[in-house]
Amino acid sequence: MNILEMQNITKSFDDTQVLKGISLNVKKGEAVAIIGASGGGKSTLLRCATTLETINRGSIKIGGEELCSTDSNGKVHYCDKTMLTSIRSKFGLVFQNYNLFPHFSVRRNITEALIHVHKMDKTKADEICDSLLTKMGLLGKANTYPGNLSGGQQQRVSIARALATSPEILFFDEPTSALDPELTHEILQVIRGLSEEHMTMVIVTHEMSFARDVADRVVFIDEGVIVEEGPAKEVIDNPRQERTKKFLSKY
Repeated sequence: MNILEMQNITKSFDDTQVLKGISLNVKKGEAVAIIGASGGGKSTLLRCATTLETINRGSIKIGGEELCSTDSNGKVHYCDKTMLTSIRSKFGLVFQNYNLFPHFSVRRNITEALIHVHKMDKTKADEICDSLLTKMGLLGKANTYPGNLSGGQQQRVSIARALATSPEILFFDEPTSALDPELTHEILQVIRGLSEEHMTMVIVTHEMSFARDVADRVVFIDEGVIVEEGPAKEVIDNPRQERTKKFLSKY
C-alpha cells in the first residue's frame, strides 16, 4: 500500500520552474531518502507534499486520501477543509530549524496540538508526551523551554511533536543541517531507530552514508527532475547516471 502518491508534480515560483513533472510513491513502512544539490527541488517537493506549498499541476494522495488533483483543463483542485484536516493528521513534519514555540515548555510544544486541535484529554496527551520524551531520552526536560536546550535536544523534541499524533508518514527536511557533527549523529541515531520500527519516512538529507545505511530507497533530484532512484546501497555505491556520479563524487 502506498502511503504517499505524488504524480507529475510541477511547481513554479514566478518564471522559475522548480519541479518539472516529478512522480514519487512511498510504500507503508518504507524509508526514502531524497538527495541532490541545493536548489534542485528537494525541499520544494516536501513542502508540496505537506501542504506548505500548492502545486501548479499533478496530483497528491496521502494515506489514500486525495489532497489535490488536476482536471482535463489543467486546473488544480484541492480538497475541502474537512478533508484537509484529515490529511494533515496523517503526516508529521520535522523542519531543519526545529520550529518549536519558544514561549511554550517542551511539554506544551508536544501536547498543544493534541489538546486543542485533536481535542484529546489533557491526561492522555500528557501520557503520550511522557512516552515520547522517554523514547527521546528527554523525560527530565518536560518543563524546560526550548531556549535552554541544545540544538540536538530541540530537534528531538521536534521529532517527538511530529510523532505525537501517530502519523502514517514522517517527513524530514534536512533535520541535521543546523547541527554540529556530534549532535548530527545524535539525531541520525533517532531516525535510524524509527526506521528499524518500520516508520514510513521521507528524508531530505545531505548525509550520504546515513542515506545509504538507513533508507530503503534513494531518490536523486537535480534541476527539478528525478535523475536516478533505486535501492539505497545501489544508488550510493554504484550510481548509473553520470549526473549522479558527479554529485556523489563530492562526498
